[in-house]
Amino acid sequence: MTELKAAVGMSRKWDAREAGKEVAKDTLDKLGTKPDFFLLLSTIHYRDNGGFEEFLKGVCEILPKGTPLVGGTVVGFVNQMGCFMRGATALAVSNPAMDVAVGYGKNTKRNPKKAAEECAEMIKKGFEDSNYKKKFLFNLVSASLAMKIPGQGYRKFIDSEFLSKSIIKTFNFSQKILQKGFGREDEVFEEIVKILPEYCMVLGTSVGGFNGVNNFQFFNDKVLTNTIVSLGISTDSDFDVYTTHGMKRTDIGFEITKVSKDGHIIQEINGKPAVPELYRLLNWPDGFLNEKNLYNKILYYPLSLKRHGREVPVVMPFILKDYIGVPCKVEEGDAWIMTISGKKMINSLEDNLKVFRNIKPEFGLYSTCITIAQALGNDITTIRQKVKNYFRDKPFILFFCAGEGSYSPEKGITYANMSYNSAIFGHKK
Repeated sequence: MTELKAAVGMSRKWDAREAGKEVAKDTLDKLGTKPDFFLLLSTIHYRDNGGFEEFLKGVCEILPKGTPLVGGTVVGFVNQMGCFMRGATALAVSNPAMDVAVGYGKNTKRNPKKAAEECAEMIKKGFEDSNYKKKFLFNLVSASLAMKIPGQGYRKFIDSEFLSKSIIKTFNFSQKILQKGFGREDEVFEEIVKILPEYCMVLGTSVGGFNGVNNFQFFNDKVLTNTIVSLGISTDSDFDVYTTHGMKRTDIGFEITKVSKDGHIIQEINGKPAVPELYRLLNWPDGFLNEKNLYNKILYYPLSLKRHGREVPVVMPFILKDYIGVPCKVEEGDAWIMTISGKKMINSLEDNLKVFRNIKPEFGLYSTCITIAQALGNDITTIRQKVKNYFRDKPFILFFCAGEGSYSPEKGITYANMSYNSAIFGHKK
């Protein structure tokens, strides 16, 4: 058994440069040796407190030169030290029986297939001389970027028929030219799985905040956006990946009868305008949803949709008058209303941890939906305690994003919202 060391550090300083230096120093001090990689996650606050270029300069001042680094902005994170919606955290690992490769792909919203190909090619090239058989890939993809509505700012709920139709007409231009709109992380993920099917993977999205106005990714000493950044590990250590969610089907089924050309907007349900029909199915009065209550109401009624013949549980984060915007591409056909509660969200994490009861953990990484943080509020501390009880004194990071999933050759690919997606490394008991 080789000696594997892992550590998680953090900073809560406001100044970008100082926070970068502190998160790097805290992580390396705990690790006690030179890291093989540095996974860096930060909330958006440093954009306005010195900028992310300064933040990365601070990190690179401390890190040994040439250390592979990937990461990006997230809404918040949980680690051994607590639950935080402001600050920075990092995972560093040293393992004599491990090779590391990093990659990135540009313009994920404009051309997700090409971005995945660029990134996968870098990973493959990085492992050309690796002899280890077990391979893992962590993918962080730029999340959806909200479009600014003239005269109204950034909106999730549009009740104007004229504006809704205008947005749909200009959506292709906004997506491919301005790179605003849906993140297309599901398309990036599916493509990279096709190219590297022998890898186990976890997917997370890089988010700037609850409003979805901006996000940034980190690759070595560069600050990027609209990219995928990936960390590859080739090793002989034991690990596994898994996805759980607490959503359950209700008996409310329906048929999606019309979607937009890009697959992201449900236009008709049961042959009728989607939103009025959704109200009828849920027994909600006309005009029930609005900009203020959208997330508080609709989060508890996700949809179960079909994508390539598999079930995809997703939330409904955008309403365009009579149309429903969804974060992944969907197909016409049968669908169901699902339901979720705070208790089921917590139980879902417990179900995830049970899968790893035969692994003695060394470190772990979770991508988790932002909607779980919104729904649970202060009960996030319950999530942290359950994860901490499993890892005991070993390091872990659970971070909040807006689109997540996992893949393994045995279990296949899962993309979901309101889910826990784990990668746990250790040794079989």
